[in-house]
Amino acid sequence: MKQLNVCILWHMHQPDYRDPVSGLTLLPWTWLHAVKDYGEMLRTMAGIEAARITFNLVPVLVEQLDRYARGEVQDLWLELARRDPRDLDDDERRFLVDRFFTVHAERHILPNRRYRELARKKETGGAGEFREKDLRDLQVWFLLSWTGHHLRQEPPVKELLAKQEGFSEAEKAGLLDRLDAEVAGILPLYRQLEEEGRIEISFTPYAHPILPLLCNTAIAAEASPATTLPATGFRHPEDARLQIRRGRDLIQHYLGVRPRGMWPAEGAVSEEALQLMIDEDIPWAASDEGILHRSLPGGLRNRKDLYRPYSYRGLPLIFRDLELSDRIGFVYAHWKPKRAAEDLIGHLERAAEQAPGGLLALVLDGENCWESYEENGYPFLRTLYEGIGASSRLRLTTVSEALHHCRTRSLKRLAPGSWINSDFHIWIGHPEENRAWELLARARSETFGDQAPQPDDRRSDHLLRAEGSDWFWWYGDDHASAQADTFDLLFRRHLEALYLATGRSAPPELKQPIKPPVSKRRRLREPTALFTPTINGQAGDYFEWLAAGRASLTGGGAMHPRDQLFTSLLFGYDLKHLFLRLDPHAHQDDLLEEGHHLDIHLTAADAWLARFVPKSGEVFLYRAGDSRIVGRGKGAVEQVVELAIPLAPLELKAGDVLLLSLHLCEQDREMARWPVEAPLEIPYRGTLLEADEWYV
Repeated sequence: MKQLNVCILWHMHQPDYRDPVSGLTLLPWTWLHAVKDYGEMLRTMAGIEAARITFNLVPVLVEQLDRYARGEVQDLWLELARRDPRDLDDDERRFLVDRFFTVHAERHILPNRRYRELARKKETGGAGEFREKDLRDLQVWFLLSWTGHHLRQEPPVKELLAKQEGFSEAEKAGLLDRLDAEVAGILPLYRQLEEEGRIEISFTPYAHPILPLLCNTAIAAEASPATTLPATGFRHPEDARLQIRRGRDLIQHYLGVRPRGMWPAEGAVSEEALQLMIDEDIPWAASDEGILHRSLPGGLRNRKDLYRPYSYRGLPLIFRDLELSDRIGFVYAHWKPKRAAEDLIGHLERAAEQAPGGLLALVLDGENCWESYEENGYPFLRTLYEGIGASSRLRLTTVSEALHHCRTRSLKRLAPGSWINSDFHIWIGHPEENRAWELLARARSETFGDQAPQPDDRRSDHLLRAEGSDWFWWYGDDHASAQADTFDLLFRRHLEALYLATGRSAPPELKQPIKPPVSKRRRLREPTALFTPTINGQAGDYFEWLAAGRASLTGGGAMHPRDQLFTSLLFGYDLKHLFLRLDPHAHQDDLLEEGHHLDIHLTAADAWLARFVPKSGEVFLYRAGDSRIVGRGKGAVEQVVELAIPLAPLELKAGDVLLLSLHLCEQDREMARWPVEAPLEIPYRGTLLEADEWYV
């Protein structure tokens, strides 16, 4: 039997976080993911001869990595990480305490005693409670939490993890030197592995723009007729062309190789955008299976039709397997690594039976999901790569190599859309997103007129970066981030810099946030009184949950899960029970399927697990890691999920903060979780709740 060509494409991307007006880099995510992921993903392949992987690099990321390697970045967060706490003023101390817990709490804060103590200190007293040694320990723990598997096996990371606390300035400096060296070695490592034929390098246009929207924002209504378009349209295919050219040329400049293909930002395509790729001699491009389904006459009728390459006007196209890609991105993180890898290999081998000699593409974010995985994904990836290599039915190979082995099928038309819902609603249609497009269109018109941006024009730098998709990702209601205001600021700063580069003053509108102030869009509201609802799974009685707190369960991350079963959590308590109500995205006949159960992880002074098994109608409470039942409650699921969890075993005191996360499971396999990023932090006030009402 011919082997199925399995093509894994890891997409590596961070926008340029540098404020173009001040020159200060406002967010550290490029450096931190460089420490944790970009080199780590290459080293994980080491010694597995059968592994051939495609890495898709975004040029604006590569530019930043080069600047960090040269020591040319003034990074606000890292500057404060390097400083001696004795030299920090009160505002800088507050900055550290507010931001240096921005890690995956369940993987890094809860398992580490000292980091957990510091988090508790923040909750109970704020920055004023942090002494000099506490701040230094916080600086070090933040940095340690952003290291991957390989760095944790080496000095000084290994020793500092073992030490736990009482770090010195010399130890911190040694750690930073090692992490800086890791970042500096990343681009040479990619160049080396590409030269050895171990990896293939593809690219995304320069600043990660949504190419179809740059060509014509009106395409959004074709993909989804209900889309509300901006009052001022944007139609600049010449900008899209320059984004492609500059991106390709920069990859060649920094890595010494002409990229072999393209994953357009967010898998977003249109016939006009593809024609630009054809004109620019792009060897191949990739998108999502939803686009293929909409493009084929009669739709995608079977998986065999997905597991082959296509061509549009001579341009080879591959379409990612949505379900299997999303399993890596959103499901497997909470499975045992070996079982997760074996499950995926099983799916691949069944696909090989359907399409021997075909091509199956797994395309996804190569950095954000690993923070949820055990050991940053290392055991999962090693088992996956080795298992594919050992299979007689599978070949793990690059996209270009697979295309040599497979015949393409011609597509007569290509439907417009992206990997998310096969449309563009994430980046256009919401009033905030449309306002951003209108400001962009105005700035471009007033600074370029009818001219096309030129490669060596300083104005083009600011225009192309403002056209990146990341700013639009965080507008609207689809995603939430503590840094959404910073993304808003950076978008407006790029437009301001565009005006300044032409010698003009920026319009005053650019000084006003597009996104409302954070106080107007809090994601969590506290309960206003003690209450006791009836646990029956019905949502009909408005007043029953009127006093409940509410937390949004949508968004909350740089990733976009395909299925958002629940949109909000209502919560509260009386003197005996903690009450939870999960409201679904839409009415569903079978809210929790047979064989599924819901785990509620609770952490205060101790850690607890409450398990709701719908068939029994009971909630069983366990101390984490102990199989003995310590309490019983009640649960029901009909229109909503309602739960009553006994409070007595939790031993909560007024003023405690309860960390809460929800996990949908089938046997011991986690299928989904809410929130996606980190547990909700729910203040418990007990009988003091009756004194007044307030919101956080």
